[in-house]
Amino acid sequence: MYHSSNRVEQCLFEEQSASNAGLPKQDVLPVHREMPQPSCQPAQFTALQCYNFVFSSAIATSPEKRDECFRVRFQVYCIDNGFEDPANSPDGLEHDDFDSHSVHSILTHNATGNAIGTVRLVLPDEDGERRMLPMRRIAEAVAADAVAPFPVWRTAEISRFSIVKSFRHYTPNQGVEAQLSAEEWRKMLFHLPLGLIKSCVEMSVRQGMTHWAAVMEPALLRLLTRLGIHFNPLGPLVEYHGRRQPCWIDLGGMLDRVHAERPDVWDVITEGGRLWPQPKADTAETTRVEADRATA
Repeated sequence: MYHSSNRVEQCLFEEQSASNAGLPKQDVLPVHREMPQPSCQPAQFTALQCYNFVFSSAIATSPEKRDECFRVRFQVYCIDNGFEDPANSPDGLEHDDFDSHSVHSILTHNATGNAIGTVRLVLPDEDGERRMLPMRRIAEAVAADAVAPFPVWRTAEISRFSIVKSFRHYTPNQGVEAQLSAEEWRKMLFHLPLGLIKSCVEMSVRQGMTHWAAVMEPALLRLLTRLGIHFNPLGPLVEYHGRRQPCWIDLGGMLDRVHAERPDVWDVITEGGRLWPQPKADTAETTRVEADRATA
């Protein structure tokens, strides 16, 4: 399931006061590695162009890195929002049965080295055997294999999309972002989910996935739409930790449309084309026109 688990729209639009204190050390989760300190002058780059200097996202390929993902999930799902019972995770690591057929990514704040977010892609199979996506438990009628509008063997579900709530109170006082104005930092926070979306692109390419499914908070859908990422609704809203919208998206079509509407966002989530080739102009325009017709 895909949640705006830190009430992302409210948090990202909230004005950052100059009097905000920096995060206490215990409020964020340490990443046990030295983080590079890149150089980015705000006078030369926009806040979005500086994004990759401020945040890093990486696929969790080791047990230690996956534990970092589970630790962030515990903070967000058990502590910040109370979606899950902390008593079920006495080790401080939130995980479930879907993790056995999932790939995970961690989002890091470079200046502090703290892990501030995570996301997983739940895969449709495990060692060649069909596995259920989380969406099926919530929206079986519209997500069953026989009726799903996406290719079930090439569709992964974006799930456990998590950003530590306390990070919205962080006031830049070190690293690259300390050079940004308050308005530039606010815009940076607005784009914060893009690091996790970029990870989903990279994990999908590695796993051969062509489509995504998700169960999203409507506010998050609106935010992603503003960033050029347009999910297709799948049936009516459902109840799952509040009202949620089952949805899906064709990865290639989505990236073509993002390139047409928000090339700056496309640069971030494809790493300037490293993860996904730039579309031809006619392909991008066709994708945009077809998408407009579908939503008309």
